[in-house]
Amino acid sequence: MNFTDEQTRRIADSLLTALLERGGMVLKAERGKVQGRIEEILRSNMGEEIDLDREARELLEKHLQTAPPGIDRQRLFLMIKKKLAEEKGIPL
Repeated sequence: MNFTDEQTRRIADSLLTALLERGGMVLKAERGKVQGRIEEILRSNMGEEIDLDREARELLEKHLQTAPPGIDRQRLFLMIKKKLAEEKGIPL
């Protein structure tokens, strides 16, 4: 999944606001810096997932060459992606 910079900013702002309102955290740095760091983490995680999708698609195409006809491509893709994520320690 890929978000625009504005969407990423809004998600980070909402997450930070929710954590602060619920007493889940106390800021030790300026709010803007903390929000900026959350945005960086979100972008990094999205980049990892995009790379994971790309790798899963490549493996899917290789497996489809020997797969029986009528196999559910989407289900196989999700299984491959889940397995890759587990191997690489990427939470989905």
